[in-house]
Amino acid sequence: MAFRWIGKSADGKTVTLQRLEGCPVQTPPYATLEWIHNNSDIVRMGVVLDVETTGLNQAEDNIIEIGLRQFIFNRNTGEVLTLANSYSSFQDPGRPLSKEISELTGITDEMVAGQNIDWNAVNAMLEQASVVIAHNARFDRPFIDRKSKVSTEKIWACSLKQIDWSLKGFTSSKLELLNIYHGFFTDSHRAINDVDALLYLLSLPEDGSQKPYLAELLNNARRPMTQVIASSAPFESKDHLKGRGYSWDSINRFWAKIIFKDEVAAEMTWLEDCVYCGPFGGITRDIQLVDGFKA
Repeated sequence: MAFRWIGKSADGKTVTLQRLEGCPVQTPPYATLEWIHNNSDIVRMGVVLDVETTGLNQAEDNIIEIGLRQFIFNRNTGEVLTLANSYSSFQDPGRPLSKEISELTGITDEMVAGQNIDWNAVNAMLEQASVVIAHNARFDRPFIDRKSKVSTEKIWACSLKQIDWSLKGFTSSKLELLNIYHGFFTDSHRAINDVDALLYLLSLPEDGSQKPYLAELLNNARRPMTQVIASSAPFESKDHLKGRGYSWDSINRFWAKIIFKDEVAAEMTWLEDCVYCGPFGGITRDIQLVDGFKA
């Protein structure tokens, strides 16, 4: 599909961006409180979540800000029906923030000093959710799982990996650029702002089908995943593997990636043809839905 820039003017010479105020999700006309009450069998609660942290090391770095927003959706269509509760808080990490983190997020030592996340409040919101959504869940989830047993038992969905943004005409899947491509902007790298931007984005209809982006995300979140491990892959195949989306595990020393289970047969065929030049020499591991994007 050709590159799309929804905020572009009709003559193609300018781009107009609007600041996102709050979370003005697009909802269907039928989504009244009465309809939601009368159709509880297909109505579900979701949570969009984002964290800002002291760094990228999920085992050693700490959360400095969290943002969550609950929303109610139609599980059959993926339409957002209404917003629910939200929560945001700073967290004092107990040590000074690095200059790089402060410059990236705009969060200062003074802002987090003495602040603490109410994990009882976070758990109460997560408990009600049938799905927890993050843009790059592989980053956010391990930080939350360290603090919340409720999180470890939930199905997480990743709007970065489980929506095919490229197929829809977008050259980047970064949230800031997706926002701009859709004609709006917000102060990024602040937790609740990114949460509201993501939920608003997911409520928008995709070109052609006019289904909300959330529909594709929910459908893919329900599909079983499998980790494909290209163990003992020849060294000279590393560029092929990297180009195919495999990541190098420096601890276990193998190339691996996670794909949908129904794509495993085709992936093994590719590995046999392009990597092993013979029978598949790796292994596969099925991943339970609640284990998706865990550390």
